[in-house]
Amino acid sequence: CTDSKLYLAMNLSFACSCRIGEILGLTWKHVHVSEEDIAADNAHIEIVQELERCSKRAIEALCKKDILHVFEPLKGNTSTRLVIKRPKTESSIRKIWLPRTLAYILREWKKSQKELKQLLGKEYEDFDLVVAQSNGKPCERRIIDKSFSALKQDANLPNVTFHSLRHSS
Repeated sequence: CTDSKLYLAMNLSFACSCRIGEILGLTWKHVHVSEEDIAADNAHIEIVQELERCSKRAIEALCKKDILHVFEPLKGNTSTRLVIKRPKTESSIRKIWLPRTLAYILREWKKSQKELKQLLGKEYEDFDLVVAQSNGKPCERRIIDKSFSALKQDANLPNVTFHSLRHSS
């Protein structure tokens, strides 16, 4: 896999049983991969939120109770918004220990993301997202799905959904 966002998302799904919304809503403040964490076998992530596209009606119905952040739309007249929200159930909020390989992948990803932020300066919109577009904005599920479909086709892999990766964990 040469698409670095997809590579990271696949590893998080496969190794940690994460759903795509959990992966795309993961922020760096909930990623613990310091040298000390890795050395003590305590590298982990905390799943406390998810990225989802919601209708304006759904956002209003929730009265923003479970909505943590609403992203500005690219076009003003859309009926949906990307949001960071709390998971649907309390049992979805969890701490997941990371294999060392994934902890190191995350450390390298953070380093490259930091370099990109420095290069882009004010053009980078920093939402602290682990998996973000190159400008810092949230990466939607459809972007990962499109890349995953291309990977499956190019590598002549079975036609499985991205979600099925989490069941391999």
